[in-house]
Amino acid sequence: MKKNAGYGSGGIHALAFLAKSVALPWLALNTIFSVALSIPRKKPAAHLVLAAILPVLVAAAWAGVLHFKYGAFTTGTQFKFNYLQWTPAVYGNTPDKTYAVLKDTKPSIDENNVNDPMPLGSWMWRYRIGLGQSAPVLVAHEIQNLPKALKELLIVVTPGGLAAFIFMVAVLARRRVQNPVEFTVATAVALGSISLLLAYCMLVFDGRYLYPIIPLLLAVAVGFLEHRGPRLLQRAILALIVLGIFASLVYPSSPFRTLTRDFQISCYQAGQSLRAHPGSTVVSIGSGPYQEHGVGWEAGYKSAYFGDRRLIAVTETLPSLENIPAILSDISKASPDAILVWGKPGNARYEALAQQLVHEYAGGSQQTITDPVLGEVGSAVYARQR
Repeated sequence: MKKNAGYGSGGIHALAFLAKSVALPWLALNTIFSVALSIPRKKPAAHLVLAAILPVLVAAAWAGVLHFKYGAFTTGTQFKFNYLQWTPAVYGNTPDKTYAVLKDTKPSIDENNVNDPMPLGSWMWRYRIGLGQSAPVLVAHEIQNLPKALKELLIVVTPGGLAAFIFMVAVLARRRVQNPVEFTVATAVALGSISLLLAYCMLVFDGRYLYPIIPLLLAVAVGFLEHRGPRLLQRAILALIVLGIFASLVYPSSPFRTLTRDFQISCYQAGQSLRAHPGSTVVSIGSGPYQEHGVGWEAGYKSAYFGDRRLIAVTETLPSLENIPAILSDISKASPDAILVWGKPGNARYEALAQQLVHEYAGGSQQTITDPVLGEVGSAVYARQR
């Protein structure tokens, strides 16, 4: 690794950290892999120091900014927030002190609908993560999430693509003296991919987390298909790739079969309705009709964004009939300009709450929110303007 290469990799590392905080430890680990695997290995400590200068400076500067805002020295809140949200499940179970049923979102969502998951003064800043308590839970999440991650990887890269990658790494391992650069890159990609999967699976896995490694895996795999492997094995892997692509087009849950249209149309309509009425705040109750397409609990947040309204309180479930008086009291306390209620005709909770809101806001107005396929999926109720 030359001096300029060290600075260059450090610059990429720093920029990646500014884009996503997990890049700071992940790319640091990848840098260590690359230096350890380099042939010939000359002055590894010096190379690591050169590669670390820019990331350390940028991370320290960003930590200073966060300390100025939050009073805590940290390089980011992503890991702690995700840990609290997904692992011990304390984030969603912490009772709201403002309302009986609704969740107060004013501390975390500002007037521009910018969400700060750990706002200043939040209890999450004071929460301490204990290793003894967290380690068994993290291991359990690894066991649960790794099969899902490997399945997603097989679908996206295809079995043939993954086999080509593995064979390519094996070929380069045998020829690491003749092809030191290719060996270092391929092995670092393999170790980096494994470490990224393990890091994400100990919290929660999303198929989008594979995006950083998929191009790298395919780039290494292509080498085997070009000229590195036996001709018969190359043809077998090409056949697997073609079959994998075909299967990704036809299996029942394939995105090519399920993503047939824009499922956010009801959110667009709700946003247009909000824009057409005066006011600046909105409360959302219930979940949208397409949980599997990101229009479930997210519906209220998206509608508020499209409607240029501040979402000041929310609950992802419709209240039981017994809790309707409590949620009406919460709404009165929040005093929003508009209320979004998500549900379908025939749902007793939805119909009862919608009727009560129309009665409470008799001087206001109501507008139905519809989906092109499902029809009515919610209602927007507007307070009377004084």
